[in-house]
Amino acid sequence: MRELHFLDYGAIGAYFLILFLVGYFTMRSRKEGEETESFLAADRDMNLFQTTSTTAAGDLGGGFSIAMGGLGFTLGFSASWLIAVSGLSIVLVSFLMVPKVKHWADKMNGLTTGDLFETRYDRRTGTVAAIVIGLAWSAFVGGQIMAGGKLLQATMGFDLTLATLLVGAIIVAYTAMGGLKAVIYTDVFQMVVLMIGIMFILVPVGLVEVGGWNAMVETLASNPETASMLDWTAAGWKQILGWFFAVIPIWFIAIVGLQRIVAARDVKTAQRAFFLTGIPIEWPLFAIGSTMVGIFARILMPELADPEMATPYMIMTLLPVGLGGLVIAAYIATVMSTADSCLIGPVAIFTNDIYRKHINPGATDIQLIRVARTATIFLGTFTIACAFLVPNILDLILYAYTFGAAGIFFPMLGLLFWKRATATGAFWSIILGGSSAVIWTVTGEPYGFAASYIGWAISLPALVSISLLTEHSPEEDLQTFY
Repeated sequence: MRELHFLDYGAIGAYFLILFLVGYFTMRSRKEGEETESFLAADRDMNLFQTTSTTAAGDLGGGFSIAMGGLGFTLGFSASWLIAVSGLSIVLVSFLMVPKVKHWADKMNGLTTGDLFETRYDRRTGTVAAIVIGLAWSAFVGGQIMAGGKLLQATMGFDLTLATLLVGAIIVAYTAMGGLKAVIYTDVFQMVVLMIGIMFILVPVGLVEVGGWNAMVETLASNPETASMLDWTAAGWKQILGWFFAVIPIWFIAIVGLQRIVAARDVKTAQRAFFLTGIPIEWPLFAIGSTMVGIFARILMPELADPEMATPYMIMTLLPVGLGGLVIAAYIATVMSTADSCLIGPVAIFTNDIYRKHINPGATDIQLIRVARTATIFLGTFTIACAFLVPNILDLILYAYTFGAAGIFFPMLGLLFWKRATATGAFWSIILGGSSAVIWTVTGEPYGFAASYIGWAISLPALVSISLLTEHSPEEDLQTFY
């Protein structure tokens, strides 16, 4: 593995500088009196290219991008089904969820999951949903920033603490300055860098290094340990089915997805953006391309101890100076695009659902934007500190994610598709489903059943039975959704 050249450092430095400048100029470009709409909803005017790029960047971030190289190294082509399932989830959302949610957002000036649940159900249900989703997505911020620090450590030799603080400071800075609009603009840039760097530079170079497609297939097939990597079903139907149940619900409850729907120019823009993210960006481009990087690494560096370092090592081994720095920046971009999206979601929830509705209902636009910026800085700093110093607190936040994934999915489906769902049914479905999932997690997930599955097994019957036993409350707005 070669040493970084000053041209590599220059490419990485220029990348970070661009992100900071995007946040700064976004902050300066807002019109007076429209600051909050810009900060939390990106003016509700993002075009197809912007909406597609930010939706894809938010999903193909640190978790998928880091994991896929490792899964490709271990499983081969069958690992690509993980991203294929995610793409299917986004396509389903484009048809089933986007039209109703965008109609609601434009009609009611809705911003968050709390707003959505409050409109369809009632204030109590909306507040619970907002708190749970806000905490759940906060869990990812510190982890994504830490992942970015580890990438800098591995590729540039930085001290881990310094690298993590550097990545965190840049993300918090441009998000605090420009809000969702800056996040979307930087996501556009980061998605372009990611697709060029990983998909259109690293994959072709790697294919040349292994001798071309036929040579790659022959090398894998000739070794009993790697022959299964050519089998698209090698992961096993049980694993693929597990991915299906784990991933499909995510986009129906993700604050990241909801914010992109809110920010899109209109329903058609949002629908097309989500569809294009699923097909062809996630499948087949990213799914197969990122998996192939791991396969190349298995051939070229089979003794690699940590499979998830396959992509960084490929970058540092194969690419020439300058270009290597650009692709390292692309890889870091995948982490930062998820971190900034996970950060602005909880900020919007605190500003809109907690501060504006419960602490200061008469807040002015200036007050709201100050609270949003302060919340961005505080939340970003807090999650970084938790990742470093207080892992038990981060565990508590991760429990909130388990609670949200198990408790909110079926009330969301009820909101979208079942007119008979009541506010009381949705409230207790969230509480009972989420609580049972957390209890199951604390007890160590007995018998190997995932906590979310246990939560769903309680959440769905609770929603149906309680809804059938109760009536709609006066607060419920059925007309907007049906």
